[in-house]
Amino acid sequence: MKQLNMKQLVAGFIVGIALFFSATSGVHAETIHIEIRNFNFYPPDPVINVGDTVVWENKMNYGHWVISGVDMRHNNKFFSYLLLRGTTFSYTFRVPGDYPYYCPIHSMQAMISVVGEEPAVTKPGEEGAAEDTGTRRRRRR
Repeated sequence: MKQLNMKQLVAGFIVGIALFFSATSGVHAETIHIEIRNFNFYPPDPVINVGDTVVWENKMNYGHWVISGVDMRHNNKFFSYLLLRGTTFSYTFRVPGDYPYYCPIHSMQAMISVVGEEPAVTKPGEEGAAEDTGTRRRRRR
């Protein structure tokens, strides 16, 4: 029988670990696209999984915002800057729940429903720490 050297053993171990984690990782995160057209969000009320990213794209000649909350009451979850035609805004949803959002200019409203389990808590800077891709805006005092 051929004897393996240390490099071959380490390489085999790394490949084995990578295969194990790829097979047991469960559902992979997806990107969901929502278009702003005809003064509405399409699709209006998608159901997504924890870890999925939603990308809103303005297809209209008018500017729009994507702001979390209901009836002009921002709840500080996410807030896009003014989206002009062809521009996008994205946000990754890390916690299950319902996320209503609106455009204050044109009274457009919709909801994102997020299902699944919350990921394990990690501190920022740790390996595997979650990062929001959405733009956040500080309130003025």
